[in-house]
Amino acid sequence: MASNFEHSVSYPFSVAELWSLLSSEQYWRDLLKATNADHGVLESFTVDGDSVTVVTKQGIAAANLPKAVTAVRPGDLEIPRTCVFTRNGDTITGRMDASVTGAPAKIFGDITIAGDQAVAKYAGSIDVPIPFVGGKIERAVAEQVVILLDAERDATLDFQQS
Repeated sequence: MASNFEHSVSYPFSVAELWSLLSSEQYWRDLLKATNADHGVLESFTVDGDSVTVVTKQGIAAANLPKAVTAVRPGDLEIPRTCVFTRNGDTITGRMDASVTGAPAKIFGDITIAGDQAVAKYAGSIDVPIPFVGGKIERAVAEQVVILLDAERDATLDFQQS
């Protein structure tokens, strides 16, 4: 059974300003460098009108993982992630999908960004269908997702201010 998560982050600038970042390939390269320097790779970046598709490969070092995770999947985790964002006026909607290479873990999330000062609301689920320990791993992954989303927000602020 999947575990759900919700998280939100706020930005001190408009949706339009955030869109200008999200629709910049350099932003994604800088974001990966700032948040996942040892493991982050931009696999592809595509802008098609008011839609942006970003495919990354991220990772988590084994030293940063709980024992419940490394017992099932030893070593560093490689996480392919796809994000699709669409701008419709003063709102950005999106979808993120991620998995863990070599493990039956899947992460799905919807994103809505709106407000005079942009607020990104994430709602998603994490599914690790492993008997007895799957729920514990899902909770650990959810914690890492929140840490990543907060780090991406902080790096976005740094990028926007430079």
